[in-house]
Amino acid sequence: MSQRIFITGANGMLGASVTREALSQGFQVRAQILPGTSRQVLADLSIEIIEGNILDTQFLDQAIAGCQYVINIAALTTIWPRRLESLYAVNLQGVKNITAAAQKHQIKRMVQIGTANSFNHGPKDAPGNEKQPYKGDQFKMDYMDSKYQAQCFLLEKHQKEKFPVIIVNPTYMVGPFDSGPTSGRMFLELYKNKLPGYAGGGKNFVYSKDVAVATVNALHMGREGECYIVGNENLYFGEIFKRASVVFGQPFKLKQFPGFAINLVGAINSIVARLTKGTPQLSYSMAKMASVKQFYSPEKARTELKLPSTPIETAIADCIAWYKENGYLPN
Repeated sequence: MSQRIFITGANGMLGASVTREALSQGFQVRAQILPGTSRQVLADLSIEIIEGNILDTQFLDQAIAGCQYVINIAALTTIWPRRLESLYAVNLQGVKNITAAAQKHQIKRMVQIGTANSFNHGPKDAPGNEKQPYKGDQFKMDYMDSKYQAQCFLLEKHQKEKFPVIIVNPTYMVGPFDSGPTSGRMFLELYKNKLPGYAGGGKNFVYSKDVAVATVNALHMGREGECYIVGNENLYFGEIFKRASVVFGQPFKLKQFPGFAINLVGAINSIVARLTKGTPQLSYSMAKMASVKQFYSPEKARTELKLPSTPIETAIADCIAWYKENGYLPN
């Protein structure tokens, strides 16, 4: 008899890939989605879909009953406004609710999806790793702070009560099922020749399907009470956009904007957004982050979770192909 996993946020970008990877590894899946949200990315999969909210403790008690494992992907990823109480409700209290239900039903292991931002980054020649302290509070974003606090809560649970948890900390994910669109938006804009330019910073980029493999592997690999940065290539924005342009078969025409200009635009956008109650395309906090070199090492996950290292060109091509197939772009 196969083992059953309860997966939260299953209809999100990462959740859709994790659900497919879990099925390919022989698990049964009970997939949580928010009431009224689309099931399209989970269509035709042999899974049990249940609607509910991780803030509902009675729902979680029923949902986790009969499951041997939990993968918590559900999270609120809003970065505007940067201070938002609901981020703590979902990203911290939601995790506490899931943990309590998982303990009650004595699950074998829980995998929590965190963020690489819970560790300090570094330059290309000395990228950040799991030993670096958290310094994300400098950006004053409740998203980062709430995810870090959830990580601390789970690690303390393991240390004090031996709660069986592993934390997977993805870097910047690129891939299919990005219905927001969220992380793939900048590639979407580049493809449509609507990206005005780029900043001098960079990120560690990773294929979302590789993250899914490492996440499901973490159910039976890795060490409990440990965090794993799941990423791949450290690239400046200029480098990633040049590569994407090759994938698209388009000439690379973008120019790099100076940091002060990006910060000024972000500051003006933030002021206007507060006055109009709107959402800026580029806030001041986002502008500041765009100039930061957020590079990380995924070596621990490669060694212990068998994290694949698919070229980022494949991730970009898969992302754009999905957009085309689902009406975001003309075929």
